[in-house]
Amino acid sequence: MIAGAILIFMLVLLVLGMPVGFAMGVAGMIGLYLEGGPGAIASILSNAPYRSAANFALSTVPMFIFMAEIVSRANIVQEVFVAARRWLGKIPGGLAIATVIASAGMGAMSGSSTAAAACMSSIAVPEMRRAGYNLEVATGVVTVAGTLAIMIPPSIPLVIYGLVTETSIGKLLIAGIVPGIMTALVYSAGILLWNKLRPGVMPAGQAYSYREKLASLKPLWAFLILGSVVIITLYTGIGTPTEAAAIGAFGAAVIALTTRRIDLKGLYNAALQTAKITTMIFTIIIGAMVVGYFFTLTQTAQNLIAFIGTLSIPHWFIIGLLVILYLILGCMMDQIAILLLTLPLTFPLVVSMGYDPIWFGVIVTKLAEVGLVTPPVGMNAYVVSATIRVPLEQVFKGTGVMLMFEFITLCLLLAFPIITTWIPSLMK
Repeated sequence: MIAGAILIFMLVLLVLGMPVGFAMGVAGMIGLYLEGGPGAIASILSNAPYRSAANFALSTVPMFIFMAEIVSRANIVQEVFVAARRWLGKIPGGLAIATVIASAGMGAMSGSSTAAAACMSSIAVPEMRRAGYNLEVATGVVTVAGTLAIMIPPSIPLVIYGLVTETSIGKLLIAGIVPGIMTALVYSAGILLWNKLRPGVMPAGQAYSYREKLASLKPLWAFLILGSVVIITLYTGIGTPTEAAAIGAFGAAVIALTTRRIDLKGLYNAALQTAKITTMIFTIIIGAMVVGYFFTLTQTAQNLIAFIGTLSIPHWFIIGLLVILYLILGCMMDQIAILLLTLPLTFPLVVSMGYDPIWFGVIVTKLAEVGLVTPPVGMNAYVVSATIRVPLEQVFKGTGVMLMFEFITLCLLLAFPIITTWIPSLMK
């Protein structure tokens, strides 16, 4: 009873506009006071904030963010888009597919969905508009394609999931590769189908010679090699995810500086922005740990599992309810906050039903993708709207068709868990 009241109180604080980390912390402290008195609060606050933030594995997060900030400032995504446009531009819908590929490439080098959406909206939308694309179509493609960055490794939500659930971060990051590529392929096939059903909605672009196509790949080799090294380090177990993140951040900085894509001032600004984002994430983590201790003290997860066990309903139905829950929360909250808030309750339940924790991590990350483009929060939609200065309503309207393709990939991942678990099962 107390746990339910505290959960509702926390949601009220979020609706009133309190920052997520503080809303979790305040609700958790009130719950601890009601359950164990002032001593419970003093005991938790004396060590929980430090223990939450001092986890060495968390150093993975700022390094991947730093890598994302460098790649974003080095304009590498523009060159990925140019290369994709030269190879696919003459196909009807080719510019839209090029945008999907460039967003996937940005994701493979940064893991930042908002960075991908911001970069691609300023690069791809003007190109698509010049080629005759409808504004809603152009912004919708950019908004949804940007979500690929949180599935294709490095993925910060998957890192957070691994830390909270004590699941192998390396396997989680590798598990995101096939679903990420599959999502990009479904988007591309969907764009071709969309253009076939509505001829002219995505006109064909300019054709380029093979020499021009090959020349467009030259600027990408350094970053492609860097991304490959990070993936190989994770897959082979040569290094830990933290070490892979360090290689990525250091390599991105060296490449960007030596190729003069970024100067020392740009590197400083990237580090400053990394500190700001990391502080926000760590605040949410600390708040989540406080409310998590309250749920542990009240045995909320155990009681939920016991209650579900008394019901004669199939497991797939419970998974369906969790999917709906995550979709609803995605319309209101940031994806990292959703993970930290829900996993202490949902993860034990899912594992108790015999589902693979790696598979569930990819599923909740996929559901977080949907939350990035659905109102009223829809962070990617806000970023695109602010970057190219178009009404938010137009951006949300353009995401509708692309979201249908997103749900196709979600259904495939739910129906065939082996898509997610096969490659991680081969790892040591």
